[in-house]
Amino acid sequence: MNKEKLNQLRRYYDSKALDYDKTYSSFICKAEDVIISKILKPIATGKVLDIGSGNGLLCEMLDIDNYTGIELSHEMVNLSNKKYPKKRFITGDMHNLPFKCNTFDSVVSLYGPLSYSLSPKKLITEIIRVVKPNGYIALMPYTKRVQYKLEIIDDSTALNKEIKKIFYTSAMLKKLLSPLESISVVGINYFLNTYNRFSTVIDTRRNLSLKQLIHFLEKETSFCNTIPAEFARHMIGIGEKRT
Repeated sequence: MNKEKLNQLRRYYDSKALDYDKTYSSFICKAEDVIISKILKPIATGKVLDIGSGNGLLCEMLDIDNYTGIELSHEMVNLSNKKYPKKRFITGDMHNLPFKCNTFDSVVSLYGPLSYSLSPKKLITEIIRVVKPNGYIALMPYTKRVQYKLEIIDDSTALNKEIKKIFYTSAMLKKLLSPLESISVVGINYFLNTYNRFSTVIDTRRNLSLKQLIHFLEKETSFCNTIPAEFARHMIGIGEKRT
C-alpha cells in the first residue's frame, strides 16, 4: 500500500474516530457482533492479533488476555488505549507487521480492513508469516452486496468512493485463503436489514429486541449455508496455518 493511500485512509478514520461507536450502535449491529463473537470464540485464543482494530471492538466481543491491536488511525488507537488500558494497541500498516515470524496463535480482522488492501496476496503472506503453525486466521472483507449499497448503514466507510477497495465474493475469499487448511466462509445477515426496511415501508414494523435479533441471525446462519456468502451483509473466512 503506497504512502498516499495510507495517509488518505488514516485521515479518514481519524476524522471518524469520535463518532465511530455511535455509527455502529444499533441493535442490528450489536446482534451481528454477538454472532461473530460466537464464531471467533473457539479460535481467538492465546496470543491474538487484531488487524484494523479500530475502536477495540474485539476486546468488547471476547475476553482475550494476550491481545494486540494494530490500527492505521492514530486517533482510533488513542481512543482504544483509553477504553482498554490493559490491552495493547499500536499504529501500523497491516502489509508490514512489526512482529517476528510465528508470533500469534490467531489473527483476526473484522468488518472490512482486508478490502482496503489493493495487494491482498502480499497481505495474506504477511499475515501467515506472523501466525504460529496450527494457528488460525479470520478475515472479514466487504461483500459484493455492500458494493451495490444493499441495506447497509448510510454512513458506512464502505460507501466512500474516494477510497479504493476490493469487494469480495466467497470464491475470491477462499482463493485468497488457499495457502491455509480447513477453510470455511460464512455469511452473516442475509435478510435482517431487508426485513427492517420493508416493515417500515408498509408500516407494520415490530421493535425487535436484541435477543430476538440474535435469534433471527442464528436461525438464518443455520439455513443459509447454501446461499453464497457475498449475498450477506457480512462474511467471514477462516483458515488454519499448515504445520
